[in-house]
Amino acid sequence: MKQTSFFTLIELLIVTPYRKLRSSFSRSTSAISSTQSFTLIELLIVIGILAILTAAVVIILNPGELLKEARDSSRMTDMASISKTVQLLLTQNPSLNLGTASTVYISIPDTSATCANITSLPTLPSGYSYHCVTSANSTNINGTGWLPIDFTAQGIQNLSALPLDPTNAVSTSTPLFYAYVANPTAGTFTAYAASLESNKYQPSAAQDGGVSSIAYEKGSNAALMPPAFPYGSWVKVPGNGTFGTPDFWAMKYDAKCLSLAGVPYNTVGASYDTGYHTYYDSTYPCTAANSKFIASTAQGFPIAYVSHTTALSYCTAIGAHLLTNDEYMTIATNAANQGSNWSSGSVGSGYLYSGHNDNAPGYALEAGDDTNGYYGDTNIGGNQKRTLTLSNGSVIWDMAGNVWEHVQRSTNNVGDNTASMALPTRSDGGASWNWGEYGGAGTVNNANYINNWSADVVQANVAPPNSSWNSTNGMGQVYTYGTGVNQGTSVFIRGAGWNSGSGAGAFALNVGWGAGSTSGTVGFRCAR
Repeated sequence: MKQTSFFTLIELLIVTPYRKLRSSFSRSTSAISSTQSFTLIELLIVIGILAILTAAVVIILNPGELLKEARDSSRMTDMASISKTVQLLLTQNPSLNLGTASTVYISIPDTSATCANITSLPTLPSGYSYHCVTSANSTNINGTGWLPIDFTAQGIQNLSALPLDPTNAVSTSTPLFYAYVANPTAGTFTAYAASLESNKYQPSAAQDGGVSSIAYEKGSNAALMPPAFPYGSWVKVPGNGTFGTPDFWAMKYDAKCLSLAGVPYNTVGASYDTGYHTYYDSTYPCTAANSKFIASTAQGFPIAYVSHTTALSYCTAIGAHLLTNDEYMTIATNAANQGSNWSSGSVGSGYLYSGHNDNAPGYALEAGDDTNGYYGDTNIGGNQKRTLTLSNGSVIWDMAGNVWEHVQRSTNNVGDNTASMALPTRSDGGASWNWGEYGGAGTVNNANYINNWSADVVQANVAPPNSSWNSTNGMGQVYTYGTGVNQGTSVFIRGAGWNSGSGAGAFALNVGWGAGSTSGTVGFRCAR
């Protein structure tokens, strides 16, 4: 708001009403002198107006967001300053000691040089290690601070102390600290602010040339950080009280397997290729013991032939957890409420984009740039769009179609229920596995529909937010045993695969899966 407009508002809301009140009271009370003081009524009115105005200013200015912007501005300035200073020093002294290779130096202090007491740090790929210094030494500029560079030996006079992140802490939801990694042999480095937290500056994190879409990375090589540190290509998801979810981070893409050098496994016809451009994890485990790690990247074959149990362990190994059903529903519901994800541009009109599901081509696809949601598809312009945009602008790939996803069968985002479950029934009552529509009788040419939910598969926990939406609206369908008799299945898989047709969608659900089951069409993604 401009200053002149602000004072005009003060004049209209406070000064003018006050003058009118004074005039009114003066005319009606002749005994009051020209130097009269405020009356109680006048004071109450002015206080009330001030309270309303204060509340309006707080809402307009949003001080919480302004504080985030201020912190992010400091982070970006600090990273740019570190980058510029170190690059200048390298031009003066090409043999400058940049630190130890494969070491991630962080600004959070710890009495352990390996940061062993900071329990919520992400797990690094094999061969990497953390480095911390004590709080007393953290800002030292002589090489004993959190940055391993001795600035005093280079005659830098205007650097009195190393900068620290304004928050300088890490949690499973928001990492807010500085980090640094170098390749001394190549003479390159990355200075890294682990997160930007404001709506204004978050887009800068995705446009800085680094590997992370949430961190602000600067340096002579902005992509040196291990691809899984701390989050790589993850997206922030607004929480949903209905599903018991606070804001959280989720993999932007289906989990992929990378080498320690960050190279994705995506060679068609290679031994790890299942034949459908998915990664054969049961034969070639994506583990540190095999010099591999999981990550959220656009390139690479989605990991498949992975059991629910293994997917859980993979997510845990990187300091995350397997996406819960409540988190999945938070994403799907948020996406379904955005008009940009519907063919008509309006919520509920037309269909929600349901991803690569038409078997053309007949295999899983890698991802592309966010501006091309049809990347790799044969049919372009219809429901095969693979991206969904959330209310905060986050773009997530392949929540529908491409490969199914393991999710934890939780209630209100608590626990992972892997006991066998009572199944929802289909209207045909068939003793077989088949698809059933959301939305009730007659919704899709009188096709089979779910006519009875169960205590283990509750409609409100799995279905679209509008009870009339079905596969014609791009919601997907439910794959269940028609009679609802317990079949010993124990976990949910969601979203559907590249060949699921109208069964695919953001709310597609398959209840015919066990904790130890694997398939070339079933993968996973993690959350924090």
